[in-house]
Amino acid sequence: MHPHARELTAALLCEVFPGHPKYRNPAFLEWEYLGSPSGEAIEANAEDEHGRTGHYAVIPQRWMVDGRPSRYALSLDSSVAERSRGKGLFSTLGNQVVERARASDYTALIGLANAQATPGQVQNIGFELIRPLPVAVYPPTVFRGRKTFDVITAAGLADWLVESGGATLPDSGAWRVWDTAELRWRMSDPTHDYEVIAGHDLAAVVHITRFRGMPVVVILKTFVRPSAGNVSVTRLATAACVRHRAPLALYAGYNPRLRRTGIPVPVRLRPSPLNLIVKPLVTDVPTSRLVPSCLEFLDFDAY
Repeated sequence: MHPHARELTAALLCEVFPGHPKYRNPAFLEWEYLGSPSGEAIEANAEDEHGRTGHYAVIPQRWMVDGRPSRYALSLDSSVAERSRGKGLFSTLGNQVVERARASDYTALIGLANAQATPGQVQNIGFELIRPLPVAVYPPTVFRGRKTFDVITAAGLADWLVESGGATLPDSGAWRVWDTAELRWRMSDPTHDYEVIAGHDLAAVVHITRFRGMPVVVILKTFVRPSAGNVSVTRLATAACVRHRAPLALYAGYNPRLRRTGIPVPVRLRPSPLNLIVKPLVTDVPTSRLVPSCLEFLDFDAY
């Protein structure tokens, strides 16, 4: 992407998503679109005499589907300026990106759409709506966990994954590949700070945000030692809350290696439904086999 083109895209994204300060950081789109070890973004754009008026992009990701390497692409940052809405521009740009991804042998596109974007993605781009991601909160328990969980570096997480086998993927299902290069890139996001908390059987990437002035621990990604079976994230959440003096931890998504022990947040109380959408780009695999077996905040762009 030419530097001037990035500026045009950033200006449009700031206009359409004024509540997202990450787009005001000039390093963000360069990191997001060009830095991934899985490849550069595929995008389509439209301009008029006033600047960039439409943008649709997907970011490559490496996945394993039933033990076979596959290429997915995450749909994100899709936007149309208010002056150009109602003209079919979103559909035109989205379908251009779809055809380029298909021609490059991608297996599927995935996305997490808000309530406003979901109808257009489904009706005009051909995504299938799977379901809203589950969201749960974890208030601290009486367990303090300070001696059970340690704060480690991103490099330490890579070592933990090797030692524990936590990055080993099952032979069935659709699983994202999280290797050292992918972790190093994802955690170098210039607009967010991350922390890794690890115990013997469970490690997690977390981010601290604020809600009405209070710190909230957001659990972005979990990794489980295979020999541990299904584990609870409650103790790790409590340890993180105690460390940051937070009244609760937030977890969205699902990992079949975790036991669901948090308090579910109803869809009506969420600022976004986080609708999981999937668009197959191959004809020989049903959509059901392409739906991610594990999907958490770090797998997309919420933080």
